[in-house]
Amino acid sequence: MTLIGKIIREPLAQFLILGAVVFGAYSALDTSPPSADVQVIEVGQGQLDQMFQTFSRTWQRPPTEAEFKGLVDGYVKEEVFYREGKKMGLDENDTIFRRRMQQKLEFLLEPDSEELTPKAGELEAYFKLHAETYKAAAMLEFEQLFFRSDASGDAGELAAAQALEKLKADPKAAETTLISDPTILPPTMALSGADMIASNFGDAFAKAVMQAPMDQWSGPVRSTFGVHLVRPAKRVAASTPALDAVRAAVQGDWEASRRREIADRRYEEMKKNYEVRVNLPSNMPATPIKTAGVK
Repeated sequence: MTLIGKIIREPLAQFLILGAVVFGAYSALDTSPPSADVQVIEVGQGQLDQMFQTFSRTWQRPPTEAEFKGLVDGYVKEEVFYREGKKMGLDENDTIFRRRMQQKLEFLLEPDSEELTPKAGELEAYFKLHAETYKAAAMLEFEQLFFRSDASGDAGELAAAQALEKLKADPKAAETTLISDPTILPPTMALSGADMIASNFGDAFAKAVMQAPMDQWSGPVRSTFGVHLVRPAKRVAASTPALDAVRAAVQGDWEASRRREIADRRYEEMKKNYEVRVNLPSNMPATPIKTAGVK
């Protein structure tokens, strides 16, 4: 069943058709001149279709007769208020109204799918130009022993230094918790980037542990919790992935960049139709500014 057929079968549509017939007959018989003050608000077939479809999509069913009449009444009310408000100049210098108009126009100027489809070689060139963006950060897995410490040189930091000497003499000493303080921190931090380590232990700790020698205990390294002895167990160097590994992200970034480029170009084309002058306050010793390059 077509949309038009569906609407014709609706009781409200039959009501509207009957109303149109009565209105037509009345207009034909009425010879009095129309009032100059009366404006016409015409609710056409396209508007009725849009109301019907919008309601149906929203509520997953067609509107009842009363609901559809309410939609038409609401549209007429909105139109009356809009026209009366416009007569009073309420649309002028209204930030919300102006932004809404800007949003609608920007939507209409959106690039189509063809404009957002990269030509041969474009995606590869974009990836090459922005390779740093997709570079995988260096990762580190490390073990840590924790010591309570509030300040440099306190008992906690001294205990950590003494524990480090024991570990250098016997690395297996780390297997006992007797040389460190109990903590809820994990004894081993899984492979993580510097950002993740910094979010858990602090920037200074992350920088120090990322530079610590592999497979050796070192420290003490201060964190936001106290001080630690650390032992890097696995390091993965930073690397640039192949395009295929990050193609979806590159495609999304390329589209966003292309969208901004097209929007800026279309705005500049429209702006050429205007001469822009910015008048500074009268108490400032300056002449009006003319935007350079605007005709």
